[in-house]
Amino acid sequence: MQIKSLPTRLISTVGSILLMIALACSTATVQGQSKAKVDVNSANVETLQTLPGIGPTLADRIVAGRPYKNADELAKVKGLSKSKVDAIQDQIAFGTTKKSTTKSSKKTTTPETSSTDTSASPKSKSSTKSTTAGDSSGSKTVSPTGSSSGKLAPGQTVNINTATAEQLDVLPGIGPTKAQAIIDYRNEHGRFSSIEDIQNVKGIKEGEFSKIKDYIRVR
Repeated sequence: MQIKSLPTRLISTVGSILLMIALACSTATVQGQSKAKVDVNSANVETLQTLPGIGPTLADRIVAGRPYKNADELAKVKGLSKSKVDAIQDQIAFGTTKKSTTKSSKKTTTPETSSTDTSASPKSKSSTKSTTAGDSSGSKTVSPTGSSSGKLAPGQTVNINTATAEQLDVLPGIGPTKAQAIIDYRNEHGRFSSIEDIQNVKGIKEGEFSKIKDYIRVR
């Protein structure tokens, strides 16, 4: 009787071991799937630094270059090679945040434009105030062709690193097409280091630069 029951016990033991292995594998799979991916288009700097090989500098550059559509665009960030992107590709996602990014830039740049360079003299202060009031109350009168150079008072400048398309359109010779080109270049390459860098934007050469150089600045 003992000899006959030995195969039965052996089969029962092997079955128990296989069941334990199957449970362990399923638990590991669920844990791996439950780990949320990092959205490079909305994550903050601290969250981006949790990714392998991403330090504070790279995290700042990723935020400055948003939004990204895919891993190839992310690999264009300075210092972020394709091999680094491949290493984190399974841990990242590409959400769509272009509209929210544009809204936030408008909110942050409007106060800055209304207070630009008003410390020259009492006369320039008064002229700047009247110009600012005219811009805020009658923005619909700005020409879409960029011919409204008179809207900027002498000494008043526009920050090309933060200005919206509407604010860039006020510059002499800059219509809606070139204003959008400036914003697209800024999103792709980051902030302008100097006002001369705006000549790298498609459609803005030495002639156009000479018209707007006295009305633009960088910070």
